[in-house]
Amino acid sequence: MSLLALLIALLAQYAYPIAGRNPLLAFYGRLCVSTAKRLDAGDRNSGILAGIALLAVVLVPLALVSAALAAVHPFVLWILDTVMLYGTLRFLATTRSLAAIESKLRAGETAAAANLLSEWQGVPIEADDASAVARLASEQALRDAHHGTFGPLFWFLVLPGPLGLVLYPLAHRAARSWEQGIEPGSQDFGWFAARTFFVIDWIPQRLTAFAFAVVGNFEDALVCARSQAAQWIRPDEGLVLASGAGALGVRLGDPVPVAGTLVDRPPLGTGDVAREETLASLEGLLWRALVLWLVVFLLAAAIHGVG
Repeated sequence: MSLLALLIALLAQYAYPIAGRNPLLAFYGRLCVSTAKRLDAGDRNSGILAGIALLAVVLVPLALVSAALAAVHPFVLWILDTVMLYGTLRFLATTRSLAAIESKLRAGETAAAANLLSEWQGVPIEADDASAVARLASEQALRDAHHGTFGPLFWFLVLPGPLGLVLYPLAHRAARSWEQGIEPGSQDFGWFAARTFFVIDWIPQRLTAFAFAVVGNFEDALVCARSQAAQWIRPDEGLVLASGAGALGVRLGDPVPVAGTLVDRPPLGTGDVAREETLASLEGLLWRALVLWLVVFLLAAAIHGVG
């Protein structure tokens, strides 16, 4: 049933893509900001209280609703799962953004491609050469595929009902929103949220990195993940980016211009630097990784059926 819900949700996203900002993710963002404004005292204790309160306020009612729907009929809970998958997964949005940027780069419209990437990332992009845009777009696609699709899918497979589909993106949004604190000088507030998401994402990170290796260049992906991940600016995402770059056989990372200055970044992957043709290869890698996840769901359904 989970596999069928996933397939129907993807088909629904294809036929009726979510326009503009995802309303469910926007709701999580508002919850994080509201919780921080009420509980941020600038120390770790208030961050712990806020993190527990945020997850409890959302997950406890959802668990009760899921249990009630399952008691009525499992099909009713299945409908809720399908709706939550439709509202949560960002796979098709990721591949569409990637394809749009690739199209602009192939047409020689580097500035337009950079603008699309800026809208996707939510931060200004000052890169004025196709290679820099291709590198940044590849990194964003790998990052977004993990946080927006493969991470939530793992927890959907592990937890009952739609709990995993809410836990993962909500914890991720809290960790990112509270990372620097809502108020100046309150960085300690985000300590608990960051470590909570580190624990939640520990297994999904490694599964995503392994999936990229399986559907790409296996040896290079593993070598890059082991040797380069810890050197990345954000070690929590370095594993996914390094594995993806190695699986593609291209080099990501490297210095990029930010706010008028060149920001030094370590290299990721191996081989030639990423270019516009890399984005087409990356799109294929992401689709193969999704198919691998569908196979995992199929095996889980078969094991559940036998059990």
